[in-house]
Amino acid sequence: MQTMKLWLSACLILFASALTPATIFAAEYPSRPIKIIVPFAPGGGSDVITRLLAEKMTADLGVTVLVENKPGASSIIGTDALAKAVPDGYTILLTNRAITVNPWLFKLPFDTAKLTPITELVSSPLLLVAHPSVPYKNIKELIAFAKANPNTVTIGNSGAGQLPHLAGVLLEKSSGTRMTMVNYKGSGSSVTDLISGQINLSFGTVPSFMQHIKNGTVIPLGVSSSTRNASLPNVPTIGETLPGFELLSWFGIFAPPQTPKPIVDRLYTSIRKALNNPDLKARLNDEGLDTIESTPERFDKLFKSDISFWQKFIKENDIKLD
Repeated sequence: MQTMKLWLSACLILFASALTPATIFAAEYPSRPIKIIVPFAPGGGSDVITRLLAEKMTADLGVTVLVENKPGASSIIGTDALAKAVPDGYTILLTNRAITVNPWLFKLPFDTAKLTPITELVSSPLLLVAHPSVPYKNIKELIAFAKANPNTVTIGNSGAGQLPHLAGVLLEKSSGTRMTMVNYKGSGSSVTDLISGQINLSFGTVPSFMQHIKNGTVIPLGVSSSTRNASLPNVPTIGETLPGFELLSWFGIFAPPQTPKPIVDRLYTSIRKALNNPDLKARLNDEGLDTIESTPERFDKLFKSDISFWQKFIKENDIKLD
């Protein structure tokens, strides 16, 4: 009997030692509202994704999932807030591929590589659109016009160093043209000026231009993916005119550095469930977004690979911010 008691005591001690604070915390998680920081102004393509995701996660987790826009400084302000948040799973970040560009253009108050990737949500090509008044209606005509009229084509973007800006640089490099880049502070201003005819072209996400295309206030010239986009099947890829041209945007979810794996896994499971919801998937597909739901490990590899890619691209093209 005494031997049995000693054996049970030993088992209890071993079991208790296996219950780390992170494991115990994860078992109780979540018990209060979760906040998703979006480092962009309201009204952009990220809004569609975030609002739909928050709604589905709220239903799954049993706690309110809130959305807080913290725009500014090329998404650095919102990302900094995430980087300095307590790694307890109650503050996460929804951002785009620009997070892997910023380390090579700005002096950051945080180490991007130390953030905790949870999952890639969706990927999307960038879309090159034009004001209806321009004399070119496709990529081939645009290139011919730009070569004949150097620096006269104006191409706006959501901010220096942002993916639409880098897409413009890639377009110039690939086509051997010179255009005038107009860098705004946010996508809203560039879209407004494009619609009013103040600028000729703009790169942006498919969701951010979809309604304007339907309204006829902009015309699509090409998508930056290797294949045509399902929501815009009649719009050619830029690569059909410039072979090899490809640049995808992605949106993903991150947690603060050193977030415990059990928390990461719980969030990933909830997000994966949301992305597999037929209604949400259909809504995102209608917006030109392909759902991904990659595992934390797979997303971490993509994240680190992108950081290296942009380091090389920015150095080779001598991209600097004014």
